[in-house]
Amino acid sequence: MTDRENSSGLVRRSFLGGATLAGVASAIAPRVAVAQAPIVVPPPMPSTAVTARTAERLAGAAVNYAYATKAGPFVFLNGHEGYDFEAGVIPTVAGAPGFPAYGRPGYRREADFIFERMGQILKSFGTDFSHAVRLDQYYTDADAVRAYHLARFAALGRYVPPSTSIITDRCFGAKSTITTSMVAVVPGPQWEVRPIYPEGARVSPTSGYAPAVAVNDFIFAAGTGPEEKDMIDPNPPQGPHRRWGSQLPIRRQTESTLQRLERILKASGTSLANCLKAQVHVAGDENFPDFLDVWNEHFGASPAALAVTPAKGFASVEMIVEVTCIMLKDGATRKKEIVRADIPQMASYSPAVRAGEFVFSPGLLPIQHDGTVAGLAQGDNFDGLCLKSQLQANVIYDHAEAIAKAAGTSMRNVARIDYWVSDIREFPGVAMAWSWRYGQAPHPFACVVTPKLPAPGATVMAAFWFYAG
Repeated sequence: MTDRENSSGLVRRSFLGGATLAGVASAIAPRVAVAQAPIVVPPPMPSTAVTARTAERLAGAAVNYAYATKAGPFVFLNGHEGYDFEAGVIPTVAGAPGFPAYGRPGYRREADFIFERMGQILKSFGTDFSHAVRLDQYYTDADAVRAYHLARFAALGRYVPPSTSIITDRCFGAKSTITTSMVAVVPGPQWEVRPIYPEGARVSPTSGYAPAVAVNDFIFAAGTGPEEKDMIDPNPPQGPHRRWGSQLPIRRQTESTLQRLERILKASGTSLANCLKAQVHVAGDENFPDFLDVWNEHFGASPAALAVTPAKGFASVEMIVEVTCIMLKDGATRKKEIVRADIPQMASYSPAVRAGEFVFSPGLLPIQHDGTVAGLAQGDNFDGLCLKSQLQANVIYDHAEAIAKAAGTSMRNVARIDYWVSDIREFPGVAMAWSWRYGQAPHPFACVVTPKLPAPGATVMAAFWFYAG
């Protein structure tokens, strides 16, 4: 494992030379015409602002995995699971070969290993769990969530940062049941972490997280879903027009979620208009259009960088939507700026957003300028090459480079990439596309398998966190 700058190994290909300039990304239009936030004017940027802690051959493979990155005062832990970065599966998590069920439950061993290693990495950067501001977790089994929460309390104590937990089809490792990513800050006079507990906020006692935290100009809000009363049809179960007379569940739950979120944000000194990045999980891609219709009624005037992905399950069986956000405070010195990049409109559900040193891409799909999904013509004919996902990742990198260029930064300054793939066997194509473009540059990724992506034939979607400080 090594500590190096992200600028290493980038001679294979010009970062910005391959971006095709033929379209304009924009948010799906709201129902009424509204004023837009100002267009960002890219300032001159240094060559790199991000350093990476890497496993140069992840589990012996030809993947230079950036499991941690540091960008200014921010530390990103990317896609941590219960395996050793060099050795792969280890007895510490898997259990004794002859009696793997002996001792602590397997889910707990897995979670304990993750937190122990994350704590060590944070310490090496001069920070700790008390300065964490965001946790993203995916699980393959609800029982893994329960074990993870026990391990989390043991490691973090009374303070658990804003958190979101989603059930998904599969983690990156075949034997993993938990994937965790974290964002923390290095202690400093301007980076005090202040948990926010709004009156009446619903927090499960078994999870214990802060609904929001304030740090410098930023507010990090936990995954928020609808009120319990809004998860079920409020209309009585009789009458011939019961179904037509009630609101679609996804619309009702989205409105309820945003109302809950607004109360949390008000207590945090901000509002929906200041939302920079929103990660949304929705049960079923068939619910995406109605979710987006409601979302854009609230965010059309000042869109957030929006990633919407299908989810297999949530904390409640009836729940079908959850929203996690990063905002600016009211009166922040940083300003929210919309980044209009030359990418196809259908490649994302929103434009990118910049606020000071951060640039957030929306969730990017492999849509080409002619409106088609990349890789479909030849991909299935060369599955031995992982050609479909390779071509799709290549198009997504085109989009990411166009966003970076429009924001005045580059792919050298990527602190994290969140990948959602339809099948884990598609990831080798993603890794090959990265290697072809960026050589042995550290790859700061988290990857999970999700139910089918919304664009028919798409096998990969990605969201990029750029640091341009």
